[in-house]
Amino acid sequence: MNPLRCAILPALLHLIPAASAEQAPTRSMRALPPFADTVIDRQMQRILHQMDAFHGDSAIMLINGALAQVKPAEHPEAAHYLLAYRAEVLYYEGLFNEAMRDLNEAERLAHQLQDSTLISNAYNLKGLLHENIQDSQEALPYLRLALRWFPQAPAARYPVSELHHIHGNLASYLNTLGHRDSAQYHARLSLRLAEAAGAVRATAVAWWALGNIALKADEPDSALAFHDRAWAIADAARDHDIGVDALVGRCMALAEAGRATEARAALVRARSYLDAHRHQIGLVTQRNFEREAAHAFERIGELAQALGHLGEWHRIDSTITANNIRSALSTQAELLRADNDLEVERIERERVAAQLVGETRNRQLAIIVSALALLAITSVYLILNARLRHRRHMAELRAEREHQERTIAELRVREQVSRDLHDDLGVGLSALKLRSEMALQQGRADGLAPLLREQASSAEELIASMRHIIWALQDDQGSLDDLVAYIAAHARAYLDAHGIAIEVHSRTMPDRMLTTQERRNLFLIVKEALHNVVKHAGASRVRLDLEWRDGLMIEVADDGRGMQPQRQHGHGLINMRKRAEMIRASIGFSAGLDGRGTSLRLHAPMAERKLA
Repeated sequence: MNPLRCAILPALLHLIPAASAEQAPTRSMRALPPFADTVIDRQMQRILHQMDAFHGDSAIMLINGALAQVKPAEHPEAAHYLLAYRAEVLYYEGLFNEAMRDLNEAERLAHQLQDSTLISNAYNLKGLLHENIQDSQEALPYLRLALRWFPQAPAARYPVSELHHIHGNLASYLNTLGHRDSAQYHARLSLRLAEAAGAVRATAVAWWALGNIALKADEPDSALAFHDRAWAIADAARDHDIGVDALVGRCMALAEAGRATEARAALVRARSYLDAHRHQIGLVTQRNFEREAAHAFERIGELAQALGHLGEWHRIDSTITANNIRSALSTQAELLRADNDLEVERIERERVAAQLVGETRNRQLAIIVSALALLAITSVYLILNARLRHRRHMAELRAEREHQERTIAELRVREQVSRDLHDDLGVGLSALKLRSEMALQQGRADGLAPLLREQASSAEELIASMRHIIWALQDDQGSLDDLVAYIAAHARAYLDAHGIAIEVHSRTMPDRMLTTQERRNLFLIVKEALHNVVKHAGASRVRLDLEWRDGLMIEVADDGRGMQPQRQHGHGLINMRKRAEMIRASIGFSAGLDGRGTSLRLHAPMAERKLA
């Protein structure tokens, strides 16, 4: 999705290396230090993480939030990166006009900064956008500008376009325009640069581009070898969108070579691969697959299969077109649908013409009538299918709105309960504690001093428990990081108050959201364990470990006297096990620190609820 990662726009940015292997600029790009403002840098890292993980909606939300804080006049460089990344996400959603608007602003900021690397980045992305809306003639001037502006010593803080990307784009577009020699020159130059930079994805793309050039030059054997090379590299790197393109390229090469049986088997393999990795492959790549598969089946004479793939291509293309309709690009959407209808009509005419060859004059009328009937049935089917999809979409929207309304109502109830606990019960307990302490300080009711102390202590414990309940109800503190921080803070405060040394070891946690039940039960289990240490263990030292091992792993270990037999079936341990069962967590006990005391180990698997 970004110029070096392309996790969300695999079909758009075929010249971009894989995200997991190339998080930072490759060896041809000097890495500048990240932004000194740690808030902006942290936002950038979270955005790139969401883009790499194919979370387009989350990425847009984070980018919009960052742009609301980052003013272009104060931070033009950060604004350029954010606008360029948002343009890529918008392209993936089919919002071409909005993407071009962001790129225009990104280009202006790059010129303001007089940064040749960022200027080249903006021009390259503009060329990509024009090419993928079938406008190669408009794309070439931007790509030539990108090549002209690319500096001798490029440097960037975060991923941007590199030189092998620009040459790879030029090769693709020149091949589309029929300039084979120029396309081959740029493709081979992109291949050399990508291999020198260690850009695995870009290397696979360069071989794929060479295969396409060979296909257009009617050299199917060479095309097959190039696409096999692209597939081997993409498969080893688990780069599934390039893998799909390479596999369908092999199908076309086999079909052009007249090897119909092998071409048919290759198409089945390509379809299976696409279905297995569809969640990691963009809609544009899926659409292109259906189109190329239709051409391949048409080439080997299986017209019914070709029509099936063409219908699927039409469905995916209509989905992409709908994004433009939502952004008021109705004219462009109508043109795309018209182009699709013309393409379907062209395939149908060719199919009818192929069937007419060798047929007698007596059967010509029947074939034409059958073809027209099939076209009419297909049209009716497409119309009914479109209506059904619209109804389903509206039903999904209604269900989502109802879910949101229920969630809002639940949050309001939580907020009201928290407020009532704090305002009523909290104030009353605080007043009770204060009156008890004042009575003790003033020396009144000497005979009741132990009772007053116990009353003040109980009130303080109830206040703490109430705060824990309020914390568990607060939805804005529902992340895994918040829970870990809260547990660590409570453990330090509680054990410090009882004169017990504590070591807290916590490691980086993934971005996860927890339910109220998960937060409350996990905290109460740890709280009960710490209470047992203070009340029963006689320990002088405690270690608290919090880490992620396919779930949250918590260990509370002490150097006390160990678990007594009579405590193994106590109410505290029973409650801890019940709370663990409620959140599907496992709990166990073993020897503690230095072979003494007790160690509680808790492992809680968690559903993947990412931070928005």
